[in-house]
Amino acid sequence: MMKENSYIGKSDRELSSNTEHKPTLRTLSILEFISAGDRSYSLSEISRALGISPSTLFPIIHTLREKKYLNFDKKTQTYSLGLRLFEIGSRIQNSHAYNAIMDIINEVVEKCDETCHFGVLDHGDVLYLAKADSTNPIRMFSKIGKRMPAYGTAIGKALLKQFTFEELKALYPEGLKPLTANTINCFDELYRQICSSDIFMYENEESNDSIRCIAIPLYQEKTVVAALSVAIPVYRYEEQKAREIERTLKEASVRFSQEIPDFMF
Repeated sequence: MMKENSYIGKSDRELSSNTEHKPTLRTLSILEFISAGDRSYSLSEISRALGISPSTLFPIIHTLREKKYLNFDKKTQTYSLGLRLFEIGSRIQNSHAYNAIMDIINEVVEKCDETCHFGVLDHGDVLYLAKADSTNPIRMFSKIGKRMPAYGTAIGKALLKQFTFEELKALYPEGLKPLTANTINCFDELYRQICSSDIFMYENEESNDSIRCIAIPLYQEKTVVAALSVAIPVYRYEEQKAREIERTLKEASVRFSQEIPDFMF
């Protein structure tokens, strides 16, 4: 099933403010709109979705195409993300912070042999930035760059730890849409869960059937900036194993604060 592009319906005025450079913002909104979908888009589709006239869009899109930030399919007359974006984005893997994060994630996996994710909050979604897989043949399928509504995941709940009840409702004005039969659909319950523990957040088949997760928020100067989670297939989940994972995640959070003190996203 084709997923809805989260940028559809946002006008040029809504994507701007008095403090932002409008031409630059238009360029970014084009890239973000295309990346948020699961297909390529025509000029008229991009124009309607962003509320920007085709005549204004065309020179921007033409330049992005010439510089290989966008691909153009002559047969369908549609645009998709280009290889130049992949080239630039992949360079983050050479940064000190990324390598330090991967060292922490790999240590978590070595200790519990379950898949570990690192993510940040972006417009109500968890954006997965790094992961390491379990060696077990049966494990959670996931990929870097994937987004999931934060309210439906343990890692997302950890990222929402500092939100007030009113802020949660403002973050999801259309309510909490189900991802599985077990997804939280009530703001009262979501707020109760994120306030129920000082450290760990949990998920029980709320974003993926047959998967349970445990997560911990990561702080910089008393502010949640990221989170770590471990995903466990339900048939391997045991209370003793869960307590071991909690200890491992707590050790990882201490390591994060010591080794990456200036992480911000």
